[in-house]
Amino acid sequence: MAPQTGRTHSKYCTVKVDNSAGALTDISAYVNTVGTVGLTYDTQDVTAFSDAVKNVVVGQPAGTLTLGGPIDTVIITHMQAIVGLNTPLSLDVKLGIRQAYQEGEPQFGLTMSATSGYLCNSFTVDPSANTWQASFDVFGPTAPAWGIASET
Repeated sequence: MAPQTGRTHSKYCTVKVDNSAGALTDISAYVNTVGTVGLTYDTQDVTAFSDAVKNVVVGQPAGTLTLGGPIDTVIITHMQAIVGLNTPLSLDVKLGIRQAYQEGEPQFGLTMSATSGYLCNSFTVDPSANTWQASFDVFGPTAPAWGIASET
């Protein structure tokens, strides 16, 4: 079936992140919360006294991503093995449009290399809410990007 257009639902979102061995692993079954996906750029006001309109200069982007879901031994084992590692990870968020993701539909992520990727900087479990949460930040000079091809 060809890629769809139009609105979609979060149930068609696929999340993949490297495991400790560097293999991209589908963790979608353990994720029910995907934070805001994309890049946010710093801005600096450079408006001069006589400018008629406010001016800014765009700085460097941030691509922080937060994931979460219900407690499960599989995801706890996966996340414990990658949190705090100073090794870049591949991360891939695929947005299926009105169906399970197919090549050609929106995708956001970054394929790891020796100098670029995502780092998992936080992994917490809340037993009272029966949930976990992890935060990922970009590492290195390469920014994650929107595309239509899967990360590897």
